[in-house]
Amino acid sequence: MTYEKTALFRFFGRLKDFLKKNHGLVVHTFCGFQTVKDRIEAIGVPHVEVSLITLRGEPVGFDYLVKDGDHFFVYPEFENVEVPEEWLVTPRYRGEPRFVLDVHLGKLAKLLRILGFDAFFGEEDDEKLCAHAVRRNAILLSRDTGLLKRKELVFGYYVRSTDPREQLLEVVNRYDLKKWMKPFTRCVECNVEFVDVEKEKVKDRVPPRVFSLFDEYVECPSCGRVYWKGTHYEHMLEFIERTILNKK
Repeated sequence: MTYEKTALFRFFGRLKDFLKKNHGLVVHTFCGFQTVKDRIEAIGVPHVEVSLITLRGEPVGFDYLVKDGDHFFVYPEFENVEVPEEWLVTPRYRGEPRFVLDVHLGKLAKLLRILGFDAFFGEEDDEKLCAHAVRRNAILLSRDTGLLKRKELVFGYYVRSTDPREQLLEVVNRYDLKKWMKPFTRCVECNVEFVDVEKEKVKDRVPPRVFSLFDEYVECPSCGRVYWKGTHYEHMLEFIERTILNKK
């Protein structure tokens, strides 16, 4: 015979975004033997957003079996606090961030590429998308919490905003991307890094007026597109300086 058990979960920081009342405290009732990971995701919080779980002041892992009366504190990644690595249920992401985005975030993918980041986009199958993120040690960005709950995922983030430019700023702040930015070094269509190309070699591939005004060109080695520092470049540079770098 099974009987109901009750556990308390107190969520902190951005994890409260996933809760209906957004006050952080959840009284959760369940039956049987359940891991704390399963209960957290049943409440609505994807495991990839969780960094640390404590019970009576001690860290516990995702595989801890929840007992009747347990009271958990659940934290997102700490920005300014050093926590021992062995306490973390989701490891810190190390090195230059790379991203995999679901099919609803195409505009965000292009903006990340403009900043110089490896941002894979275009796979529609959830299983293949997650496998690609795991294989490339990449961060999966999505607005689908169900996708972010897939057990094989290690790194992932639920994008809160629906506006592409706000999404970009959100991801820049979440992963401290300013120190990694290399704007205008990657093709927005192919996600491949540019190579320099001599002016004379693009004479027949750009409008005559462009050829007369600009001396520096880059080329995508995948699709062959040629880029130069025209009006679009100036507009995006202004956006980067004003919105991301906070320059007036």
